Amino acid sequence: MPSEEAPKVAGPVEAAKSVVLFGLFPLLLFRAILVYLPGGIDELVLPFTSISLVMAIVFLASLVFVMWRLGLVTTTGLAVSGSGSVAASVVVVSYLLMLLLPMVLGVFLEGDLSVGQIEYSEDGESITVNILQTTMSDRELEAELVVLQSGSQVWGSTANVTIDSSDGRGEITIQVSEFYSSNALPNSPYTLKVTIDGKEHTRDLTYSTIQWDSSQWTGADALTRDITGVDGIARGVVKEDPDRCSGDAQNCLVGVVMSGWAGLDTGAEYPARMPFADFTVEAVLMEGNDVAIDYPTITVANTVATWDSNGGLFGSGSGYWGDYGSEFAMGGSVFDANFGKYVPKDEFDSAGDYGCYSFIITVSQEGSNSLSDTSYYEYSTSNSNDIWASVSSC
Repeated sequence: MPSEEAPKVAGPVEAAKSVVLFGLFPLLLFRAILVYLPGGIDELVLPFTSISLVMAIVFLASLVFVMWRLGLVTTTGLAVSGSGSVAASVVVVSYLLMLLLPMVLGVFLEGDLSVGQIEYSEDGESITVNILQTTMSDRELEAELVVLQSGSQVWGSTANVTIDSSDGRGEITIQVSEFYSSNALPNSPYTLKVTIDGKEHTRDLTYSTIQWDSSQWTGADALTRDITGVDGIARGVVKEDPDRCSGDAQNCLVGVVMSGWAGLDTGAEYPARMPFADFTVEAVLMEGNDVAIDYPTITVANTVATWDSNGGLFGSGSGYWGDYGSEFAMGGSVFDANFGKYVPKDEFDSAGDYGCYSFIITVSQEGSNSLSDTSYYEYSTSNSNDIWASVSSC
């Protein structure tokens, strides 16, 4: 009975071609498109390693295909002896090189590690530290973080960061609330020290930019959030109004416009704006010992002010405080082209008689003492004209 013919096994040249065409090229292709694969597939890794699951599957699949194509895989097993030994050696050596070359090159071609730009979130509540390094494979690092204000440490911690070999970048996110101590004034700036692999990198936290739709801020703005200046004023709306003036009065007090200022005390007439300060405001107009206007509590976060308008009696119920300035007008139910929205006198909770009035505005922040300002006004009449005048006291 004739002996069975042995399967034909490719030679070393054919083996090298197959490794390049069906081994190296697929690996390079999938490495290039890995980050574009849908469903977060690129983030899947082998358990207990940082090796990409997709690349591991491609590597093994191409190895099996190359060995099958070269006739090294038969129905009886692996044909790696005899005539197949040379081709098998080419395949094994080639795949070992493809497996080990990135690690070997990483030792020699790995770039210097650096700390890039500090980025703030849009609301200023967190910062992202960019760790940069050219590396042939993903790299796990531990970073020591220290924040200083005026040279004194106010916070310290450690964090793990992974340098992604696809873009040479890793990120560490820090919540501002973890290290914030006090306002970042010119004489009290914040700096961040990052120590990785024994090398220390220092970054100033005050110069990074934060872009809003219509405004641009700096890290110094984001790290200045303690209100230090408060002011308030109640302007009398005095004008001819037959519907609201009584008797023979020509110009009468028809209402009051209340405004408040809250921000950074710089020594100027009014405080400077503070777009990243969160605070609440209480405002009340007193007629002697009686409450004339008890304005609803205003809550401000990232310049967005909200309050209960009580069906339009107190303005719209929303606005902006601290975006273009530190002043905020507390609107009422009646609009006037010269005064804006004001609270009419006939909606006062008090009698609205002539006499002395006081306007008290109080600003509160979590974890801080409240700040308040009180101003006084004399409401009187002369020659059939009402007068609303600021005075030093009642």
